[in-house]
Amino acid sequence: MIKVLFVCLGNICRSPMAEFVLKQMIEEKGLSDRFFIASAATESYNEKCRAGIYPAAKETLAANGVPFSEHYSRQIRRDDYGRFDYILAMDAANIGDIISIVGPDKDGKIKRLLDFTPYPRDIKDPWYTGNFTGSYLDIVKGCRAFLDYIVKNETQEKREE
Repeated sequence: MIKVLFVCLGNICRSPMAEFVLKQMIEEKGLSDRFFIASAATESYNEKCRAGIYPAAKETLAANGVPFSEHYSRQIRRDDYGRFDYILAMDAANIGDIISIVGPDKDGKIKRLLDFTPYPRDIKDPWYTGNFTGSYLDIVKGCRAFLDYIVKNETQEKREE
């Protein structure tokens, strides 16, 4: 099973959108039984408040036909590094914060989501920009590229066996 953890600052906008976008993509490809997907925050405030997905993020998912379920923010924990195969951050600042929580990335698991695309960059935080559609479109690009990467690598590994 491939375990993926999406991470952003608060776990109420970008990372839960990425979680549900990738879940939909793998469901459409019939791969749901091969993945475990979750999301987390680098800060703890929203977890303490038991914050859910931000309303504008929910609206963006719904407007694009992406099903989602109830979700409450949680902060990434040190043991998540051992539990997940990929820890996909939304921006470079998230990577620094993740490492400060989980320790050094000795296995190369921590990457930005858009690092899998031909145009690696940060996904802007719509909490601050107000551009939920722009962030959503970047998340879709990143999830597609990541899923293509996984499928290609799995196929290559099976050939080598």
